[in-house]
Amino acid sequence: MRRKEHIIGLILICLINALHAQITIPKKAYWHLIGTIGDSTSISMNMVKINDSIYADCSFYSKGNQAKGCIQEPGKPYDFCGKMDARGSFRLHPFSGEFPGFKGQLLNAGSFTGDFEENTDRKLRFELNEIYKAGSVQFSVFCIQQTVGLVKKPKSPAGLFRMAMLSPNESGNIFISDSLRKIMLKAFNNSGYEGIEPDSVLAWDLRIFRRDYIAGNLDLYKQMPDMGSLNWELLRFMHIVYNDSDILSFYILNYAFTGGAHGLESLDYCNVDLKTGKLLKLSDIIQESRKQELSRLLTMKLKKMNKIPDSQKLSDNGYFADIIQPNENFYLTRGGIGFLYNHYDIAPYSFGATDIFLSADEVRDLIRPGFSGF
Repeated sequence: MRRKEHIIGLILICLINALHAQITIPKKAYWHLIGTIGDSTSISMNMVKINDSIYADCSFYSKGNQAKGCIQEPGKPYDFCGKMDARGSFRLHPFSGEFPGFKGQLLNAGSFTGDFEENTDRKLRFELNEIYKAGSVQFSVFCIQQTVGLVKKPKSPAGLFRMAMLSPNESGNIFISDSLRKIMLKAFNNSGYEGIEPDSVLAWDLRIFRRDYIAGNLDLYKQMPDMGSLNWELLRFMHIVYNDSDILSFYILNYAFTGGAHGLESLDYCNVDLKTGKLLKLSDIIQESRKQELSRLLTMKLKKMNKIPDSQKLSDNGYFADIIQPNENFYLTRGGIGFLYNHYDIAPYSFGATDIFLSADEVRDLIRPGFSGF
């Protein structure tokens, strides 16, 4: 019996290896993935692959609305990054590094499986499949990376330029596809260039970066060639948070170091109604008469996140204000709505960005009649 089981096992391994050998791993790809972790958690993931690098934004939904040990808030998106090799084996770990993350295998064009590791002692099997329900969009990935030397000399200072954006594939509704493409291009490109093709926008941004980098540093280099701040870095990546139920929620991650004590990072969100092809404002989602209640919820949630007693003021704990006002830098998921406050928006740089997520149940009574995004 053991010999028979051993032979069957060898056959299965050979079949799996043969399958892997036949898979063509794309250099660039976007996957909208839906699946499960273990027997009690569903997951929605938007993954982007560029060469051997991958990044993803994931939302977890547990039965009974109970989060797993490492996922503190069901429905809130968590960002991951990692690598995928030429055979489709990959690892994804949180940007925060708080727990190991995903270790898995691309089985075919849009099917993934492996282990989700909460810690070194606990692993849960995950299954993910590429699924585009009605009200979701498929995307193509565009990217550019280049190192710009300040002078033509070995080991001289340089500027690192990396950008990646997504653009919708053509759909049955050309008007919506065209409107969405324009919105995403405008959100990604902040230089004022009015190109309509992603590749031309990326090329334009690279020219602007090269011009500004050389103009801003060449004279300094002649005076102080060993000055460390002459090495610039500009990163801009588009992330998809929610792509379902006729709502697209995405953000642009910007990081720039152009000298000084530290670089500056920002996350800028956009939300699009895929039925109309128009940007959503907060007033399209939250009743105007309930904005004060929304502020109260945001303030209470921030205090809870930082274990600040209700009796204490936020300003006594380093924040710039005692009442947190909602802003237009918000995102949507199936589980609720989140508000992102970048560096200096409501707190000093040392506090980092502040992400306040309110579940759908928490804001149910504040939602405008007719809105069904979550």
